[in-house]
Amino acid sequence: MTFPFSLYSQDSKADNIIKKIVIDAGHGGKDPGTMGTKRYNKYEKHVALAVSLKLGDYISTSFPETEVIYTRKSDIFLALNERTELANNAEADLFISIHCDGFTNSKASGASVFVMGTSKLKENMDIAMRENSVIYLEDNYQEKYEGFDPNSPESYIVFSLMQNTYLDQSLQLAEAVEQEFSNRANRKSRGVKQAPFYVISRTNMPSILIECGFLTNPKEEDFLHSEKGQDHLASAIFEAFKNYKETVEGLPDQTVDKNSLTSEQKNKKTIMDDNNISKDNRVVYKVQIGTYLQSMLGDKLFQDIKAEEQIIHDTYKYFVGYHEKKQEIDKLKEQMKEKGFKGAFVIAFYQGNQISTKEALDLQKKLISYE
Repeated sequence: MTFPFSLYSQDSKADNIIKKIVIDAGHGGKDPGTMGTKRYNKYEKHVALAVSLKLGDYISTSFPETEVIYTRKSDIFLALNERTELANNAEADLFISIHCDGFTNSKASGASVFVMGTSKLKENMDIAMRENSVIYLEDNYQEKYEGFDPNSPESYIVFSLMQNTYLDQSLQLAEAVEQEFSNRANRKSRGVKQAPFYVISRTNMPSILIECGFLTNPKEEDFLHSEKGQDHLASAIFEAFKNYKETVEGLPDQTVDKNSLTSEQKNKKTIMDDNNISKDNRVVYKVQIGTYLQSMLGDKLFQDIKAEEQIIHDTYKYFVGYHEKKQEIDKLKEQMKEKGFKGAFVIAFYQGNQISTKEALDLQKKLISYE
């Protein structure tokens, strides 16, 4: 058996500015996707399109400088390779594919966010096979995909050989979506997972696939088909995109000069976000230099670098630095890029939780005014 899949490895984008985002509404046309309980005459393809269009509207309204590209804006059929080629040809900076889940047990519920990978492949094989099986609806699929059979476990061996250049950024966005689903859309979270989906394995950019919920669960099906439910989902994904955008793009330093504050500002005491701000509640910055599928502490690239290792979602994340001044951590980020970590970016923490750089800078301004 031969495969057309190139095991490419690319440098990260030349800059971190998100100029183009591709929103992919799963299925469409002759491919209905999950049909749910069949209480409705609309299926997965309709829900995916509705959420996709709402998400695009949110992004276009808030960030008019970011171009939103849709793989489809109507009920049409698109081959999987057409979706990835559209994104790659557009040289997009982000790819989000939106779907709904289904299962034989009607009690199954919750939303999942996937990145490309083969960790715990057996657990996620069923859903990967289901989503990839749309290939069977394509003309000459055997020739087009050169022997790849979505229902053959043997065909998925090649996925384990692929290098996901954008795994780090993909995981960051996926984790943000998962958090917003839980907090904003009040959805049960099934976590961030890895699976060999064709549509996110061939994109040359950070990519995620979202399963918004189970259409085979009557309660979730009602939510997914409702205008309110679709608004909640689109809003949650948008907030995750906004936080991701703020983090990867970074912001110019906004350090406040204490001497420029009035005596009223210096003496002002208040409570923000239900937390008393004090010197003990510091905002700190680190540089994230990479995400890998195995420990890299023994690798030559990590020699002479005191990197912090964290194992999250079966991946190994590495951080360097620990500073309260963003301008200092920005310098460290550039140093890491010169050392070979081309995708290095700044992240911020407050009270042990990761927050966007914008939130961090705003907190620091208010912290100074409360002192």
